[in-house]
Amino acid sequence: MAWWHWMVIGMVLVAAEMLVSTFFLIWFGMGALLVGVLMLFATPGPAAQLVLWAILSVAMTAVWVKYFKNPDRNRSGQAKEGVLGTVGLVTRAVTETGAGEMMFQRPILGADRWPVVADAPIAAGERARVVDVLGQTLKVEAVSPAPEAGAADAVPVQTGDRNRNTGG
Repeated sequence: MAWWHWMVIGMVLVAAEMLVSTFFLIWFGMGALLVGVLMLFATPGPAAQLVLWAILSVAMTAVWVKYFKNPDRNRSGQAKEGVLGTVGLVTRAVTETGAGEMMFQRPILGADRWPVVADAPIAAGERARVVDVLGQTLKVEAVSPAPEAGAADAVPVQTGDRNRNTGG
């Protein structure tokens, strides 16, 4: 085949990828385009062209799968130990009789909003910490607010004449 045949095949495969959006045909299209470019410099036989196309296509697909495809992007299926201690915002109040809802800054276990339960009521707008994963529901506890500046647990300032030399 001539070099332009490979270019047309490559463009057709890339265009087909845009229609089916599987992110699989693009590598075979790119392989055909590379064979077309290589054909400008050398003219191997038809069998060698097909082998070269197959090798390039499979190699690019393998590199994509190994280094770029990230099936774990949303951390779906991660262990619950990785979620424990995560703090989020309660968006629907948690009552003693009903579950509330909590939102996280980043998705955990595949979602950024989760139904939650707690041992004590938690008002909407308060922050809560995940203490357990109960199937499709998170168990949380309220996060105590940080002490304000000047609170009772601040470091006391020492006063008095304890270190003063009163010699006489």
